[in-house]
Amino acid sequence: MSHRLTMQDLTLKFTSSHVNPLDDKVDGTKTTIWQTPEGSLYRVIERRVEFSVSTLVPSGWIRLLHLRKTSDKIATPDEAMSLWLGIQNLPEPKTEA
Repeated sequence: MSHRLTMQDLTLKFTSSHVNPLDDKVDGTKTTIWQTPEGSLYRVIERRVEFSVSTLVPSGWIRLLHLRKTSDKIATPDEAMSLWLGIQNLPEPKTEA
């Protein structure tokens, strides 16, 4: 059984709000990137009504999870990432011997 990651295991590597080049105003999109102890990178992009959780692979970013702020009751990038980690840490199904 491998170590189950929590938010405390991740290192915040980057956070940025996107600026619209036409009017120099923040456009409501925010990117947050974390690194695992093994070196894997995870990214959460926050838009006005949604979050997208992705991981970096050799061919680029692969989306793992798409969340709606209201229906999924997620308010921050940390909550979105924490939800993904929770999905990865679901208990294994019990098997009868």
